[in-house]
Amino acid sequence: MKYLRFLMLLNFDNINLHYYQQFRYLLYQKREENYKEIQYYGNQFEGFQSFSYIRFNLLITKDYSQQQLILLIVITYKQLQFNMLASRSDSQLRSLENPDKQTMRGESSKRSDKLLEIPRKKLNMRLYTEQEQKIQNLINSKTVTISIIALVGIYAILIFVIVALEELMDETQFNNVSVILSWIELGILIVFILEIAVGLYAWGVMKYYKDKWLILDTLIILLSLFFVIFELADQKTSNVVKVIQAVFRFLRIFLLIRKAQTFRRLSTMSTISTPAEKIVRFLSELKEVIELESMKLDIDYCIDKIGNNQLYQMGKLDDDNAEAMGWLNQSQQGKSSVRKIVTVEQQQQQKKVLANFQRLNIPKRVLELLDKQHDDLYIDPFECDKLSGGEGLVYLMLFLFENYNLYDVFLIKPKVVRSYFEEVMRGYQDNPYHNRVHAQDVAQTCNFLLNRCKFIEIGQLDEQDIACVLIAGAIHDYGHPGLTNAFLINSKNELALTYNDQSVLEMFHPSQCFKIAWTNQKANIFESLTFQKYRRIRESIISMVLSTDMAHHASELAITNSRVAAPDFEPYGKDKQRLMDLVVHSSDVSNPTKSFEIYKQWTERVLTEFWLQGDKERELGLPISYLCNRYTTNMAEAQLGFIDYVVKPTFSCVQGFLPAFEPYLENLDKNKAKWQELVGYYKQQLASIQTQ
Repeated sequence: MKYLRFLMLLNFDNINLHYYQQFRYLLYQKREENYKEIQYYGNQFEGFQSFSYIRFNLLITKDYSQQQLILLIVITYKQLQFNMLASRSDSQLRSLENPDKQTMRGESSKRSDKLLEIPRKKLNMRLYTEQEQKIQNLINSKTVTISIIALVGIYAILIFVIVALEELMDETQFNNVSVILSWIELGILIVFILEIAVGLYAWGVMKYYKDKWLILDTLIILLSLFFVIFELADQKTSNVVKVIQAVFRFLRIFLLIRKAQTFRRLSTMSTISTPAEKIVRFLSELKEVIELESMKLDIDYCIDKIGNNQLYQMGKLDDDNAEAMGWLNQSQQGKSSVRKIVTVEQQQQQKKVLANFQRLNIPKRVLELLDKQHDDLYIDPFECDKLSGGEGLVYLMLFLFENYNLYDVFLIKPKVVRSYFEEVMRGYQDNPYHNRVHAQDVAQTCNFLLNRCKFIEIGQLDEQDIACVLIAGAIHDYGHPGLTNAFLINSKNELALTYNDQSVLEMFHPSQCFKIAWTNQKANIFESLTFQKYRRIRESIISMVLSTDMAHHASELAITNSRVAAPDFEPYGKDKQRLMDLVVHSSDVSNPTKSFEIYKQWTERVLTEFWLQGDKERELGLPISYLCNRYTTNMAEAQLGFIDYVVKPTFSCVQGFLPAFEPYLENLDKNKAKWQELVGYYKQQLASIQTQ
């Protein structure tokens, strides 16, 4: 979707509305019945000079189908690109090059009608008429879906009734009753046939049968219809036919499963309360059906721009978009002048905690460090790990459980918590980056956001919520092999096969940590919880760990930004879990917000881990992942992109609902400036490596 990126980022002071009028004319030629709608929107926006503003208003004010919407954007982009090409600079032309290496210069020589044919062929789409769209909306409506599911339920009962009566009655009695049941069955099957026919008309054969199960669905219904008609025409059927009928009756039960899945998808769709959320949802769904990787990257870019409210900013096409896309698809992750203000209430709490810590057997020096800096962004995790003899994660969690009175909430003793987090700590491998120190660092940063930035107060978190955030931070990378999801998928690793290539590691981490509790009674921190409390805690922890998957970073951040800006935003209500997810996710990528000395250590560690993966990919003949090539990756430039495209947008969103974080944002600019000074140094380092 490079065309969508182009429209959102380029703003011309005196754009010639002839391009937009020409777009309307071109679309009119493609689909005549849509001309009135396009003409209306064109008249509405003729007063605006920003083409991106025109295009986005068109997106959010009209419910086009996916194919129709893509084609609108493609045609606009191609026509604008064709006419504006001569005025662009060489650097901007390079930015506009397509992923397939077909340059703008080559495209500019083509006829405009050729340009219009490219997207249709490339995306394999067609425009739907207004009537087809109405039918699609009707079929997708909750009323129709529930009705079909109810009908399938009745049909399933009917099948079991037929089978039961056949066993209980003699042949004569059953034949009399079966005639009535067959007519009922025939009526239901006709309704199913009509549903399929209407669906084929509304979406077309290729689109409707993209789900291969629907082919089996249609085949079963048609054959069932044939056997019912055959039975009504001649009741003296052979034993072979009766056996085939029985098999098909049970095969029809699969209809119930398919319809139930459709309803479940419908019922789990969240209500979208803002136009921006609607567009983000649309783009996220669109990404799932597009196969071209370059388009997926561009969709991520668009989601990021919408989510960070950068849609209407004056700007230009930059040359480092590939770097931004790499960060959106890679799993990675200056001491400020902010003063620590300790209230009287906090001092009293600290005294209470210290008085109770004797029973926790935490070393004195570690306890003193945690007492002073347990909610400080600038605590040194490496020093804490050194003082604790490698058990910093365990001592931190013991301290925090005491600090928040979580032992009483979970109805457990400190030794159970110690046993559990000792098992968790042992599960972290000795990777350069994804290790026990990283887990401790993320859990402690979560506590910083909870306490120092007052998320506990703003989100009205109870003790269970606090425990969920802290536990999620501690376990979020348990058992991490030091390899990315992409590597595991490409190498057909057992984990990727187990979790079906979906958030592989993020699925694996909480799964193993819950197994620790339920396979070791001495370490089961959940044992005394009621079923309802355990269910709530489990769902919350899993949600937060899944939120650390960078594959969903752009879309989820965009939706959260939209929710924070929405008039019905409820950090203590319906938006609480989403914000808890972001607290853990932001803590996972928080290194650039900390002192440069600590940040640089983490950077060297994570790139070392990436480069080890790159060596394995080179050895196995796999594509080398982004940032994983030790011979081409400039450490400083990589961090500039990480700050600009991941960390700054993330913590800008955090600051939106946690205003107390605002003073810490300046650390990003300070650390970025230091990396910029080091770009030349790392270029020389790369050059020396490449010449060896």
